[in-house]
Amino acid sequence: MDRNMLKKVLEYYDEFLYSFLLKNRDIMPNRFKKIIAQFYPDARIRKQYLEEFSVKMQEGTYSNIGLTVISDGANTPMVEIGRNVSIAPFVTFICDSNPNNAIELKNIEYVKNKLIKNEKIIIEDEVWIGANVTILPGVIIKKGCIIGAGSVVTKNTEPYYIYVGVPARKLKKIK
Repeated sequence: MDRNMLKKVLEYYDEFLYSFLLKNRDIMPNRFKKIIAQFYPDARIRKQYLEEFSVKMQEGTYSNIGLTVISDGANTPMVEIGRNVSIAPFVTFICDSNPNNAIELKNIEYVKNKLIKNEKIIIEDEVWIGANVTILPGVIIKKGCIIGAGSVVTKNTEPYYIYVGVPARKLKKIK
C-alpha cells in the first residue's frame, strides 16, 4: 500500500472513530466512558464524555488529558466551568471527600462535621488552571484567576489574582 493510500485509510478511520464516539455515547459502558473522558486525544470528544461524569463546560472551554472528577456518582453537575477556561493536564476536582471504607474515621465527630464534604465546584469565566492542580469541595474560582501548576485550592479565590502553592495562596493581582 502506498503512503497516499495509507494516509487516506487513516484519515477515514479517524473520522469514523470520531463520529462513532459522538453518536454512541449512550451505549458505551461506564469504564470506557471514563477512559475516553480522561484520555481521548480530541478535546471535543472529552468534553462530551465529561458531561456523563458531572462536569458542565461552557463555550470555549476544553480540558487537557487526565482531568479527574471525584464525585458521588449522581448525575447532577458537580463541576460547573465557565467560558474560555484553560485546563492544563492532570487537574483533579474533588467534589466528594470522605474516608470511604474507614468505618471508625467516619464516626469521629470532627471528621463527620468538618472533613466529609460533598459540594459543587464552580470555575468562573476566563480562568487558567495549571497542570496537576487539585481543587477541593465547595471551591469557587473567580473570573480571571490563574492557578499555578501543582497548587491545591482549598478555599474560594478573588477575581484576577494568581494563586500558587499548597494550600494555594494569593501571589499577585493581575488586573
